[in-house]
Amino acid sequence: MNTQSKVAEKPAQRTLLNLELRDDAALHSSYMPFIRGGAIFVPTKQTSHSFGDEVVISMHLQSTNKKLAIPGKVVWIAPESCERGTQGLGIQFAGTTKAKVKLIIETMLGNRANVPPLVRFY
Repeated sequence: MNTQSKVAEKPAQRTLLNLELRDDAALHSSYMPFIRGGAIFVPTKQTSHSFGDEVVISMHLQSTNKKLAIPGKVVWIAPESCERGTQGLGIQFAGTTKAKVKLIIETMLGNRANVPPLVRFY
C-alpha cells in the first residue's frame, strides 16, 4: 500500500504582455542577447510574476509596423525599487519559434545586436 500523497503542482501562470517599441533604437535598448537563446525586456508594473512564469509578448515595432507574438518565460525581474533602469520583466524566448524570433530581431538590429546599447531599459 502506497501511503504517499500526491502534491498538486501550481499551474504555470501565462500572461499576455504588450510591448510597443517606436524604432530600432528602442528594440536595441530592450534586447537581451546575453540571455541564452535571446530575451527581451518588457517594462511593466505587473509585480505578480515569478521566475519561470510563462508569458506571451505581443511586440509591435512602430517604425516598421512589424508585430510579433513571442512566447517566453520570466528570467529577469526588475522591481519598482531598482536603482537603475525601469521596472519590468526580462522574457527569455521559448517554444518552437524561439530561434525564429531571435533571428528576426537580430536581423532587424544588424551589427548592433551584440553591441551593448548606450541606453538600456533593464
